[in-house]
Amino acid sequence: IKAALTSIPIYFLSFFRFPKTVVERLKRIQCRFLWGGGLEQKRIAWIKWDQVCMPKEKGGLGIKDIDTFNLVLLGKWKWNYMQEKGEIRSRVLESKYGGWRSLYEEGRVGHQSLWWKDL
Repeated sequence: IKAALTSIPIYFLSFFRFPKTVVERLKRIQCRFLWGGGLEQKRIAWIKWDQVCMPKEKGGLGIKDIDTFNLVLLGKWKWNYMQEKGEIRSRVLESKYGGWRSLYEEGRVGHQSLWWKDL
């Protein structure tokens, strides 16, 4: 079940911040798959989705919450950027987008990519 519910393209989750509407739609699809209903059928959810997303050690099924997982994967880019300051990948990002400081500036530059803004 876990493999089927979390087989969303992780590549896209790691590069772009999913809009709330997309996250909610994906959660709805996951819920209906888990409870056995089709996209049009409604079934009774016997436990909260938050409980399903908890680790197995805490009584959940260990299914990743899409919104949280999206933030974690985007945060990984920030972490790698800060840890690899002198590496070529970090230098390319810094020269293209203006470095770490520009991630938090109020007036962000208009030519920044969607990816950099999502970080």
